[in-house]
Amino acid sequence: MKATTKLALIGIGSFIIYNEIQKRNDNPKVFYVNRIPGGFNGCILPPFGILINESQRDNKILIEHEKVHWQQYQREGLLPFLANYWAEHFKHGYDLNPYEIEARLKSGEIPCCLHNYTECVRNGLSLTVHNPNFRH
Repeated sequence: MKATTKLALIGIGSFIIYNEIQKRNDNPKVFYVNRIPGGFNGCILPPFGILINESQRDNKILIEHEKVHWQQYQREGLLPFLANYWAEHFKHGYDLNPYEIEARLKSGEIPCCLHNYTECVRNGLSLTVHNPNFRH
C-alpha cells in the first residue's frame, strides 16, 4: 500500500473518530468569525462546532438556536443530518424548514417568527437578530 493511501486512510479514520466524539459533545466550540456565507449570523459546522458572526457575540438566543442545530446533528449523525436538513430546505424553503422551526421554538424565538422568520428579521421583531437586508 502506498504511503499516500495510508495517510488518506489515517485521515479518514481520524475524522470518523473525531466525529463520533463530537456527536457526544454537548458543549461544542463556538468560533466567532467576521463573515458567514449567505448573510447568516450563525451556523453549525459539524463536527467542528458553531460559527457565530462576531457582531453577534453576545446574542445568547442566536447561540442557543445554533445549539439546537448541534443537537439535531447529534441526534441524527453527520451525513443523515446534512442530507435531511438540505432536503427539507429545498422542499419547504428556509422559513418553513422543520429543522429551523424546531431551533426557533427551542431557542425562545417569539411565536410569530416561527414560520415567517425572514420578515421578522427584516422588521426587527426577531430575538435572534435584526437585519433589514436579510435574505435579499
